[in-house]
Amino acid sequence: MRIFIAAMAIALLTIPGTIPAHAQANGAGGINAASGAGRAGRPPEEPKVDPAKQKADEKAYKDGLKRVPDPDRKFDPWGTVRQGGK
Repeated sequence: MRIFIAAMAIALLTIPGTIPAHAQANGAGGINAASGAGRAGRPPEEPKVDPAKQKADEKAYKDGLKRVPDPDRKFDPWGTVRQGGK
């Protein structure tokens, strides 16, 4: 009798749709659950940015890119693995 009950329990657990996945049940949980709660249909608000600060940040970014030296040769992460490697 115990074997029969255990076999029935296993058989019921393998039927698709009998037990919902907790991560998908009712659409609750997940990564975006807290951030999207109560905001149905509204786009997210963008923070106010001062144009002068944005311009200064852009200039600093471009100056930083100019300071990065150009590589002497092309970077090849798989160069040592290939048969005809350099």
